[in-house]
Amino acid sequence: MNKTIIIESDLDRIKQVVDQVRSMLEQAGARESDVFDIRLCLEEALINAIKYGNKFDKEKNVRVDFDYRDSRIFLSVEDSGNGFDIGSVPDPTLDENILKGGGRGVFLIRYLMDELKFNKRGNRITMVKSLKQQ
Repeated sequence: MNKTIIIESDLDRIKQVVDQVRSMLEQAGARESDVFDIRLCLEEALINAIKYGNKFDKEKNVRVDFDYRDSRIFLSVEDSGNGFDIGSVPDPTLDENILKGGGRGVFLIRYLMDELKFNKRGNRITMVKSLKQQ
């Protein structure tokens, strides 16, 4: 089962994407805890793509690719921006960054997903989660 969803850079469109992915996860028999983790990570990735990648430019799109195979979910979120260097994202667990913004979404995604990859340009994140059946 795979699907591509393309939206304009509008935070109001996030719910539509999350609802579609949630429906596919439920069809695949995913446990509610996995659905929650994936939903949270997808929301974070979409917010980052719209806010930082496309800078809220509604003329720019965000592409979401969803694939379910071999009991694993593959989710990619790609914006139209210039990308970023993952090495420059601050570690939010360090004392000097505790009160600063930034890095929390990526930290959360790393923690909740089984795999996390960024393309070389830095404008596409791919997240992988192995599903445990109900």
